[in-house]
Formats: sequence, C-alpha cells, structure tokens
Amino acid sequence: MELTLQSIKSGLFIKNYENHSLYIDDEIYRNNVLVTSTAVKNWNFNNKDNLDINDFSNVLDYKPEIIILGTGGSLVIPTSNIINNIQNQGIGFEFMITESACKTFNLLVSENRKVAAVLIL
Repeated sequence: MELTLQSIKSGLFIKNYENHSLYIDDEIYRNNVLVTSTAVKNWNFNNKDNLDINDFSNVLDYKPEIIILGTGGSLVIPTSNIINNIQNQGIGFEFMITESACKTFNLLVSENRKVAAVLIL
C-alpha cells in the first residue's frame, strides 16, 4: 500500500509499508526500526508483548516531543509504567498498529514536529 508521495522536504518520509517491509527513500527495511525525521536505525527489544521502559532508552536519547509506537499488525497496549514514564518526561506517547503509525509519522514530520517512531515490522 502506497502511503505518500514525498513532496515536502522537511525530513524522512515513509513511502510505503507492506508485507512487513518499510520503504524510506531508496532503502527497504525488514527489521524493527526507530525512525526520526533525520535517521533510521535498528530498534532492538526483547518481546513486543513484554516491552519495558529500557527498550525505549535510545528513543528517549533523541529527545522527541512525541513518540509513536507501531505495534505490528495487531494492537499491543504498553504497560502503564512505560506510558507514565515517557509522559512524565514531557513527551507525548501514542501507540497503534504499524500501518497507522507510518501515516501518523508522515503527518507529524510534514508539520516539522520532532517525532520518533518505533515500528515493529
């Protein structure tokens, strides 16, 4: 499914997400990633059903104003410890299936927001 035509040059855009693959610029990613408006990095964690605040340490280092968690094809609700810890640092936190997270990331990047998306593919 084509998500967006990159016409705004305010940062990285997710061009497409399908079949557990993410298309950004001319690259294809097949592993879980951390995406910001300027970089794409591997995101390592133990288990999506057992996420811990420590899984977000490299995301928090980016100091985003909002973090979007894409939980794959099905919604996984993070623990209240994760949600509260992130929000207590003054950072917004949203979680949704990965397809929706990609669309939300693109929208926020187009608004020049400092967003970080952690996407489970």
